[in-house]
Amino acid sequence: MMEAKNKRRPSLCASSENARNGSLQVIRALTALIVVLLLFSCARPPVTGPLDALRPVPWRKVGTLHDDLALRDLSTAAQRSLEYYRKSPASSVFQVGPHQVSAAEMSETLETFLSIIGDETLAPKEKAERIKRNFSLYRSVGHDGRGNVLFTGYYSPMISCALKEQGMFRYPLYKRPDDIIEVDLAQFGNTFRKNRLFGRLEGKKVVPYYTREEIDHQKALGGKGLELLWCADPVDIFMLQIQGSGKVDIVGGDVVSVLYNGQNGQPYRSIGKHLIDINAIPKDEMSMQAIRKYLSDNPGKIYEILNRNPSYVFFRIDTGPAIGSIGVPVTGGRTIATDSSLFPKGALGIIQTEKPVMNEEGEITEWIPFTRFVLNQDTGGAISGAGRVDLFWGHGPEAETAAGYMQQEGELFFLVKKRHE
Repeated sequence: MMEAKNKRRPSLCASSENARNGSLQVIRALTALIVVLLLFSCARPPVTGPLDALRPVPWRKVGTLHDDLALRDLSTAAQRSLEYYRKSPASSVFQVGPHQVSAAEMSETLETFLSIIGDETLAPKEKAERIKRNFSLYRSVGHDGRGNVLFTGYYSPMISCALKEQGMFRYPLYKRPDDIIEVDLAQFGNTFRKNRLFGRLEGKKVVPYYTREEIDHQKALGGKGLELLWCADPVDIFMLQIQGSGKVDIVGGDVVSVLYNGQNGQPYRSIGKHLIDINAIPKDEMSMQAIRKYLSDNPGKIYEILNRNPSYVFFRIDTGPAIGSIGVPVTGGRTIATDSSLFPKGALGIIQTEKPVMNEEGEITEWIPFTRFVLNQDTGGAISGAGRVDLFWGHGPEAETAAGYMQQEGELFFLVKKRHE
């Protein structure tokens, strides 16, 4: 009986404590579940096409509409896009987010815009208000679904070359080979990720075209008469290919333009990302200038690094300006390059990001925010997705510095004239 009397029974407090602990565990589990559900509900679906890339937004998303550059260059760039639309077939349709817009409507958008900015009787504030009244606004969903876009820059470089192989000028700048085959995959249905494929014939088979390593190291194009010019530095050629076009100072001759004339169809791979991955250059110090310095300091690794990018660009000599992917000249500060599979070619846009301020020595002292009207007139192998924009800075040392260092976040908008019912 004594043993029975001394055996402890669970008290009411202990029962309450156990119940409370059990309740806390249930609450924690429910909280964790809610957090997971919220994370999944907030996650933005990937952009699968132009319908997903742009969304209509109110004008308050832009804020004060103040362009930071002279309107003369804006008019020039807009006229060039207008020329592109006027030459487009009447049946052409441009996808602007969820809406289809005809070539005639795209032309009318630019005509109305040019009329407003060219009206000298209107004050800047009146022009801004008239633009807001007449145009619908669309914003890129960006790389995160919330409108954040990474802005980089490109420019028109100047390099030194010779007409014939001689002395230090021993690296060829190639013109487009005749044996490149271009296949329009759209004719084979909508199951292919890319619209076009580039290759060459090997017997009766189409195989991928030569890579950078095969062209530059294994001399796959040597002896075929494809050498357009001979240059002094393979890194200069690589950077020219990245920019897409530039100027060449021919030894003992004139300065000519070398313009994009196709590529080998191989995928673009960033050597900058590779240099970050191998800890050669810290991510926060990455720039075109940093890449050049690394390659200059490590000449034995030049081909190893450059060959990481199998994509290869071919050129043609011209006396005119650099031409964008829509076939019109690009305008410094006004032309942007975007993913042409997502955004309307030639379209009028607005960008909001940051630009560099430079001192007398050409060094960047700070980055300041700006708003600017732009025209979507170009594209590029590295410019993929709704969250990437490349801004064309023009030519010269300042353009090279700005383009080389620009890696700023911002927003991208497009404008289309409102339809009046």
